[in-house]
Amino acid sequence: MIKLNNITCGYGKTPVQSDISFDINHGDVVMITGPNGVGKSTLLKVLANILYPTSGSIDYGWPDTKDPRQFIGYLPDSLSIYKSMKVKDLAELHWNAFGVKPDPLPLLKEASIDWNSRISDLSVGQKAIFHLSLILSTNPKLILIDEILHTVDPHLRNLALETLVKTMADRNPTVVMVNLNYNEVEHMVNRVIFLTRTGILLNETTEYLLENARLVIADKTPENVRVLATRVHAGRTEHLVVSKEGEQLKLSHILTLLMGSTYQKKK
Repeated sequence: MIKLNNITCGYGKTPVQSDISFDINHGDVVMITGPNGVGKSTLLKVLANILYPTSGSIDYGWPDTKDPRQFIGYLPDSLSIYKSMKVKDLAELHWNAFGVKPDPLPLLKEASIDWNSRISDLSVGQKAIFHLSLILSTNPKLILIDEILHTVDPHLRNLALETLVKTMADRNPTVVMVNLNYNEVEHMVNRVIFLTRTGILLNETTEYLLENARLVIADKTPENVRVLATRVHAGRTEHLVVSKEGEQLKLSHILTLLMGSTYQKKK
C-alpha cells in the first residue's frame, strides 16, 4: 500500500495543495481528476518522486528500497526525452539505467516507429507510445500517466490504453492516471480522487459511486443526504448527492457533473 501522509506541495512559497492524505492499495487503478490548476500534475510529480513535498511524506510500502524511482514508470504531461538521439540508442540508455534486459517493444511496430529513427522525427503520438513502451519495459510497480494521451490520435490512444489493460491483467501494477478522457477509461479505474483548490472533495471507489451517487433536480438543496456538488445547467439546478433516490449515473456523467460545480466538503 502507498500512503501519502499530510503532503503539502507546490512551487515557490505558495503551495498548490496542502495537507493531502490518502492511501492507494496494491493493484488499484486510480483516476485523479478535477478542474484545471488544482495541482493534479503536481501531485503526480510528487508520487513520481521527482518533486519533493515541502512537508509530509510518502511511504511506498516497498521494503529495502533506497530509491523508489527504480520501481516507478512515469509518463508526464510534456515528454522530456532526448530528441537528438535515435530510438534504439535511447532505449538502450533507459535499460542500462534501470538495469533490465532489452525488450523488443512490440508497440513500436504497431505505431510505425523505426528503431533507427531520431526522436525529433517522431510525431507527438509516436513519442508518447515510445515513452510508454520504455516505462512498461522495466516492469514498474507503480505506473503514473499524466494528460499526455489527450494529444495522441485515436488509433495510438486506443493502442496505448489496450496495452495498459493487458499490462494490468498480466502484472497487476498500481496505476494512477490524471484527468484522462472519462469515457475511455471509466471501465479501467476502481477509485476516483477528485481534487479542488481546497483539497480532496471525493476519494471513493467506482463501485461506491455507481451504487450511491444520484442526480437530483431541485431548486433547493436536498436535506438529510450528502451533497457532493451543485450546478445550474440548461436552466435547472442539479445536485449530485449520495442517496438511494434520484437518477443513477455512469461514472463519466458523475465526473462531468462535478466539473464546474460548487462543492460541499464531506463532513
